[in-house]
Amino acid sequence: MSYAIQHPGISYVNSYAAQQRDPRKHLLGIAAVVIFHLLLVYALANGLGRKVVEVIKAPLNISIIEEVKPPPPPPPPPPKVVAEVRPRVAAPPPPAYVPQVETIVEAPPPLITTTQAPPEPAPPPAPPQPAVVNVAVACPNHGSVLPVVPRQAEGLSGKVTVEFTVAASGAIQNVHVVQSSNSVFNRAATAAVAQYRCIGQGQDVRVRVPFIFQSE
Repeated sequence: MSYAIQHPGISYVNSYAAQQRDPRKHLLGIAAVVIFHLLLVYALANGLGRKVVEVIKAPLNISIIEEVKPPPPPPPPPPKVVAEVRPRVAAPPPPAYVPQVETIVEAPPPLITTTQAPPEPAPPPAPPQPAVVNVAVACPNHGSVLPVVPRQAEGLSGKVTVEFTVAASGAIQNVHVVQSSNSVFNRAATAAVAQYRCIGQGQDVRVRVPFIFQSE
């Protein structure tokens, strides 16, 4: 296969097969391979191979570089609150004059409260009183005993009623004056009763004796 290259004034005829059969190109490749092998043998002879092996055997320092995470973005600003502006409303006009109507308020009637007083406690029952007996029955000697009038009572008059109890044994008890118009005669009347000799009636009995004092 041939190519024809034309140039103004020059004409070339090149053969591709002739170029492939040129031995100079093969010599250059062979020379390069021989030089490479010679350099490799020289390096092995000078210990360069051992250094390469030591470098390969040496531990590898591997450092892990942590990925630096970027800081989170700042939070968004809060929304602005816009105050609602209400339109001013004009106040309504004052109402027309309205006459006041007087209202009479009646006071409520007074509240009457009734409080029931607690019932009064019943008085304690009176002890049973002994029966009343005539002095002539209980004390037969009453007529012979006369009261002694004191000097300060001379020229005076009065009436004294003395009451006493005659026990079942005949003893005189609880001598006291129940009525007197002149207290100057009270002691004389009670002293006369103390001198009575009474007879028991089987139970306690009451006896009343009136004394009348008259000046002569």
